[in-house]
Amino acid sequence: MSRSFLPAFSRHPYFWLPPFLALAVLWLLADPADNRALFLTLNGLAAQLPDTVWSALTVLGDSLVALCLVLPFLRQRPDLALAALLASLPATLISHALKAAFGMARPYAVLGDTVHVIGPYLSAGSFPSGHTTTAFVLASILTAGLGNRSAALGVLILALLVGLARVAVGAHWPLDVAGGMLCGWASALIGLYLARRFGNPGHPAIRETLRALLVACALYLLFFHDTGYPLARPFEQALALGVLVYHLLPGWSFAPQTPTRARHGTS
Repeated sequence: MSRSFLPAFSRHPYFWLPPFLALAVLWLLADPADNRALFLTLNGLAAQLPDTVWSALTVLGDSLVALCLVLPFLRQRPDLALAALLASLPATLISHALKAAFGMARPYAVLGDTVHVIGPYLSAGSFPSGHTTTAFVLASILTAGLGNRSAALGVLILALLVGLARVAVGAHWPLDVAGGMLCGWASALIGLYLARRFGNPGHPAIRETLRALLVACALYLLFFHDTGYPLARPFEQALALGVLVYHLLPGWSFAPQTPTRARHGTS
């Protein structure tokens, strides 16, 4: 029997929630009028909460911020950290190819000042949402690999909030969020496969490269990175500092690879 490229926990229904939910939303919002009406409703309701809240949530879908969130997992689950990094390439390629192919206008370009905008005023490249894609790459990989069902559900809910934040800040239609969910989940599958098939996070060169890259991302976020959402800057810096401090705690080590392989099981 050949080894499955997915961790055993991916057989839990939580792992398959993103694609089914995304497909349902894509089907329900096939009519542009419905997509527009739902956007206006969600964007208006979201405006009742402070802009700082939505700014903090939306930056969690920024690629550099997401890479910083991977750093704590190097301690016990370097396999998941490697899968997330490998998934970032197909996620970028797929989302940008679809943006170019569909050429959809952003909400502000269509609805003007009726949109509550937080952060930059964007006009083109709406479908799919890149921030949502990034959030669901990480959420799907963690859901596949984490043995704790409550934690898996938690990361999926957080990823959904990132998608909702893209509507709240006026950057994307609900349809774009559904497309980002599907792109992120598909990219996570590719990343998990590549990590399982070709990667070896136990190899010293690979693990030290992972560590150096992710630490560099956290340092860049702490001192230089501009996500375009100034209200979230204190949150970004606190997050970067937090993952760096965690990284420097005593007892830092990579998990041995034998138990990791055992968790994957066979098919």
